[in-house]
Amino acid sequence: MNRKALRRVARDAVVRLARTIGMQIRDPASGETLGRAFVIPWRGKLHIVGLDRPVRAVFLPQKRLTYWKQELGFTTHPPLDFPNEGSSARASETRKDRSSGPSDQR
Repeated sequence: MNRKALRRVARDAVVRLARTIGMQIRDPASGETLGRAFVIPWRGKLHIVGLDRPVRAVFLPQKRLTYWKQELGFTTHPPLDFPNEGSSARASETRKDRSSGPSDQR
């Protein structure tokens, strides 16, 4: 078994374990269960192993303001607020730009 295949098997085993016995993560705003995962603090970052969707960390409101201990929650990304223009829209737009207007070649 080569190194890549062994690494892939180990990764799949850890993700399966995280989804089985990991901490249950809920969205604080909606109360929706996002899934189970391991949350590992490593070198100033939070690594979330086992979730199948992207999440972002948010600070939760607290009764008493303390700076040494902040409570974190995880929520999904908000929906996009602009239309998704694919490559076909950009291609037709560039064709229009090239064909329209007089050329200033001398």
